This record gives sequence, structure tokens and C-alpha cells, in this order.
Amino acid sequence: MIFIKVALNNILIRAMVDTGAQVSLISKKVAENCEIEDEIDTRFKVTTAGIGGNSEAIGKLLNVDLVIEGTAMPVVLTVMPNDSLELDMIMGIDILKCYQGIIDLQKLDKAQQTERIEKEEFPNKILYRTKVPEVLINPISLDSIDTSHYESADKVARYKCNCRYLWLRELHGVTAFMMSNSLKHKIFWAFVIIAWASYSIYNTQNIILQTTTLITILPVKKLKFPTLVFCPRNPDFLHYYEILEDMYSKLGYMENSTNFDILRYAITSFGFDGAHIERFNSSYLKELEQFYDRWKGNRSQYEMFEFVYEKHGYNCSDLFQTCYGGSVLYNCCDIFEPTYAMLRGKCYRLIDSYYQNDTDEVSKVSIFFKNIITPLMGDGKTPQLVLYNSDSNYEIGVYPRLFINAHDWNRLRFTQKSLVLLPHNDRCSHDDIYQGKFTCFVYKWLIQLINQYNCTVPYYRYKLHYLYGIPVCNNSVIVNNFQNISLTPTLQGYKCSPACSRIENSMQVMSSIDYDPDPTYMFRIEASFTYLEYEQYKEVQKTSTPGFISELGGQTGLFVGCSVMTIVQFFNSLCVFLYKKIRDVLYRQYYMVKFGLYTTHPSEPVDKFYSKSSSLERQEIQKAKASRQRQMQLDGMLFDEDPGETIEFEDVAVSTSSVGSEIERIYEDEFEEIPLSNSEELEEILPSTEGSSEQHSACVAESPEEIKIAKFVWNR
Repeated sequence: MIFIKVALNNILIRAMVDTGAQVSLISKKVAENCEIEDEIDTRFKVTTAGIGGNSEAIGKLLNVDLVIEGTAMPVVLTVMPNDSLELDMIMGIDILKCYQGIIDLQKLDKAQQTERIEKEEFPNKILYRTKVPEVLINPISLDSIDTSHYESADKVARYKCNCRYLWLRELHGVTAFMMSNSLKHKIFWAFVIIAWASYSIYNTQNIILQTTTLITILPVKKLKFPTLVFCPRNPDFLHYYEILEDMYSKLGYMENSTNFDILRYAITSFGFDGAHIERFNSSYLKELEQFYDRWKGNRSQYEMFEFVYEKHGYNCSDLFQTCYGGSVLYNCCDIFEPTYAMLRGKCYRLIDSYYQNDTDEVSKVSIFFKNIITPLMGDGKTPQLVLYNSDSNYEIGVYPRLFINAHDWNRLRFTQKSLVLLPHNDRCSHDDIYQGKFTCFVYKWLIQLINQYNCTVPYYRYKLHYLYGIPVCNNSVIVNNFQNISLTPTLQGYKCSPACSRIENSMQVMSSIDYDPDPTYMFRIEASFTYLEYEQYKEVQKTSTPGFISELGGQTGLFVGCSVMTIVQFFNSLCVFLYKKIRDVLYRQYYMVKFGLYTTHPSEPVDKFYSKSSSLERQEIQKAKASRQRQMQLDGMLFDEDPGETIEFEDVAVSTSSVGSEIERIYEDEFEEIPLSNSEELEEILPSTEGSSEQHSACVAESPEEIKIAKFVWNR
């Protein structure tokens, strides 16, 4: 008799192989020991006929997993009473047909094989055959009973083979896509997956781009004071006597009105507004141009600018009378420095290192200005002073500005804001020309001047880095086109974006008439921060790193059914796929790679390589084995040459009959190149069967050849 050890529900039992039995039997005692008696379907109470007579079965176990040598097979077992079946199990021809088992009689006689099987724990060998185009046979036909609610063994086996795709059950839609047998179904599920994945990405992107503004009030010990710039309203605040003496030396004696008109022409040629030369006709302007050229002589236009404004322009002591910081008296020339404003003229600005270190009245800045003498304009005195609330950058634009009236008390209160916007915000800029309050405005005005006349104004020539190498405009170019030059910012307008990170000082002005003015000063200003604090406006993403991970998981989980495990499984499958492709290339060209449970024998080192010739020989053996297998359908010894001829074994003594001789001849012809008696060669050629699995997926041997059906050989 042939006995093998099998497992039911992880319980090892002893089964007798009987090719004469049409169905496989199991005793009720074994079912109870294996704890599967609850799965017995008692509707199948059939009567079985055997050598000992007829017996009535208790029922059947449908699609239970029978494990042989670590390989699980769904089978159907008939449960018999204990008194009718003394053995644990009888494996009939139904299992052999379904899984194409081979009973090997080659080179072994009956006595030797029986003795070896009884002594060894696992006497049989499982041979893995590659890519056999076969269809599993349903283990039992139940035509007379409604079994529509049961899954067929064929469908169960095919479903379990989906474990090849490790990530398949991680993505809901992909599971349906891979399990679809219709092209229309696959197209439908592909469309659903792509559509909802795109929608998930769109939603996630929108959430990432959402921002909010955090407003924080931050108290500090000191605050940098705003850059206050003070300019006379008209650009003719000069030391006239020195200028007129130089003019007399070049032009000789002329009337004062003519000398003043020449000076107006010079001021306009430097790019300053307010000289009112628009009152002159073209012929008189031509005459003034000739006088100016004679006065200039060999000096350049920039040298004339230096002579008039740098040497003989007004200075700090001409503008300021007294400066206080709280109750401390300051030298005004220590905290103010000269500068130039666009189209305005020479001005003085508060230094950048001036800070307010106490609150409001305690540390306020009080500034008193002298009378500003301007003989070219009006009655000789300037009625207004221009104030710019600027920043640390050199450029000063035309506006915003504040006019301070004479003999008025003016109280300025500042509040400071720090604005920090995100870099990708399209409503601000990180370019250098946008960083200051007036930088963009002045830059675009100068660039347009350069584009039109290929020159620039003298007071910015050596102050701005982007004007290096640009010549100073000739006096006639500026004067003849001054209306166009001075009105360009007003008519055209400049689209200047604010800086993404900037400091803004807002100013609140309160003015009243000074009823008890000191006759020694003309203008009076008091300025301070009310509190030593500033407001920070910071644009931030609504989604933080933990929030983004949560949102991403929610979006992908809702619309796609994806998780971190999905990604891990996907990359795992990708690595296995790439390994197989690389291994196949090495098979064909260089080496046979040994890896894992595929072809490496435990006695061989993992890092062993074979030469190309050895690899090709091994492939020939495998191909020969596969080709012989296709010639033989081991469905109960049913051959392609004569599908109607069937050989059955009714008794163990058949091995000595003519039928046994025929089987031995067939095996000798078909397997003469593979001596199965040599166990070492058998283990080297065939994959190892070690490492059993308790999962349903164990029905598939995931070998490099992508084995579809595992075939078993029991040696007799």
C-alpha cells in the first residue's frame, strides 16, 4: 500500500493512495480531530460501494485545503462513519485527476518503496512543472443538487493566483480592474480609477495652496524710526551769491532777471521740477541755452550739477534749527544726511540707525526748521515743506508725500507693520527693484528715460548701481523734453508689485495753528511711536506637515483606496518584476543567477555563479522536461495519442502485470534524460519545496517560470 502524510487544518494525518477509489474519503474521527466537523455538508448523504459492502456517508467537506509537502489544494472529501472507515483518509482518483498526480514506479519495486515510505516522514517529492496549458477539473460533479451558492474549485484556484500581484487588494479599483474578464469592464474600471485619482490630486492641490494670515502683536525694547525725508517745496534753495559770481566771471554783467532765468534753465536741465520754464517761449529758451553753454564752458553737465548743488546748495544748518529726542537735545546734522528726491531736488533724511527706545512723549522726535529762502519763486520764502515717509533705500519717489504748512504744529504718530508673504504669492515680488517703497517707481522712470534718450539725470548717476556706464543727459535733451519727462509717471503709470517681505510705517497726522510761534523757526514737527510694538502679518499655509499627511491619506483613501501599505506593496512588486527581467537577461547572455527559493539548493552557496555554457545546458534540460510534459496528460494516465485508453489500478499487485510493464516503458521513454533515482540531481534541477505556507496563495509556486499548476509525484 502507498501511504503519504498530509495536513488538514494544520493537523498531520496519514492518507492511503487508492487509484481504484473514485472519490476521496475521510473518517468522522479525523474531521473532529482536525476541527472541521462543522463544515460537513450533510445534504450529501450518498451511499458508497466498496470491497466491504455499501455504506452511507455522513456528508461532504467542500473545498477544504489539503496540504501536501507545503502545497495547499482545495479538494472535496466524503466523510464516512468511524465504523465504516478504519483509515484516516483514502486519497482517490478524483484528486489525482484534478491535480494531475503521477505515481512513479520507475526503478523501484513494491517492497523497497513501501518500506521507505513507512520509515521516512515525507517520502514523496513534488515536482514543479512550468507553464502547462491545462485547466483544473472540478473535483466532483453535483448535477442533481443546486450548488450555485458554492464557488467552483477552478474559480477558487484562479482567484488565489492573484497573490502574484502583491498590491492588488490594496487599491479597490485595481482589484476590480485585474479581476475583470471583459475588455469593457477593464475600460470602465480604468476610467473610474483615473478620474477619481485625478480628482483626488486636484482636491489635494487646492488644499495645499490655501493660505491664511497670522496677525501677531510683538512688543520690543526699541523700534527703528521711519526714514523721514524733508525737502523744500521748490528746488531753488541755493547759495546765490557764489553762483552768480561764477556766472558773472563767464558771462559778464547782465540783469539779475536774466541771471535768474539762466539759473532756472540750469535747475531744469538737472532734472528738477518747479523752475517754471514752461512760461518761456522757444526762442527765449534757445537764447538761455546759449548763455548756459557759455557759462558751463569746458565743464560737463555732471560737473555743473556738482557746482550748483553739492558746493553751493543749502546745507544741514540752513534747514534745521533745533532737534530733540524726548528731552535730549541733538545736533540735527548728526541725525540727518543729504539725499535727492525724484524731480524734487536736494533733501535731508533721517539716518537709518535712529531708534525710539521709549514710549510716545518720553522719546518723541521734535524738529524745528528755519525760514527757507527761495528768491526765484514767489515772494522769496517757501510757504511749505515736503515730508516723505520713506525707508532705508536711496530712491525717493514723487508720492506719497505730506505738505507741512508754515507756522503749524504737526503731530505725527506711527504704527509699524511687518509683512511676510509666501514666496509663490503672485501679488508680491522678491526682485531687488521691488524691495523698497519707491525703488520700483524710480527704477521704471529712469529705465524709460534711458530707453527714450539713452541718458540719465545727474543726481542718480553715481548713486544707483544699475546706472553705472549710463551717460548724463545733455542740458538741451532734458529742457526740450521736460514736460514729457516730468509727466511720464502721471500719464503712463507704473505697475509695481510690493515686496513679499517688507516693513511698513503708517503715519497719522494731526495739525493745528501754532498760536504762539517762535519767530526764529518756520516749521515744527513732533513724531513718535505710541507704543514700542509692531504688528506682524505672516502668510502661512493652512496645511501643516501632519495636516498634509492626513489630508493626503484622506483624499487617496476616499477616492482611490490607497495607503502606505499600498505603496510598499507596489514597490515590492516592482522590485520583483525588475529582478525577473534582469535575471532572464543574465540567463540568455551571461550567468544563471541563484536567488531565494527559485533554483538554489541548500547545499550550494547563494553567491555561486555558473558559466554561460552551463547555464545554457541547464536551460536545455528544463526545456526538454517541459516539452515531455506537454506530451503527457496525467489525467488518470490518459495520453494524447489514445485519449480513450485508460489504465486503472485496482490492486497493488498490478505492478507486476503487463499494465505495469507498459507504464514502466512509458516512463523510461519519456524521462530517460532525467534519472529520478539520483536525489541530488533531482534537487538541483527542480525547485526546492521547503517553506510551506498556510495561506490559500500556497497553491501557486511563485518560481521564475511563473508556474501555473503544481504537479505531484508519489514514488511507489
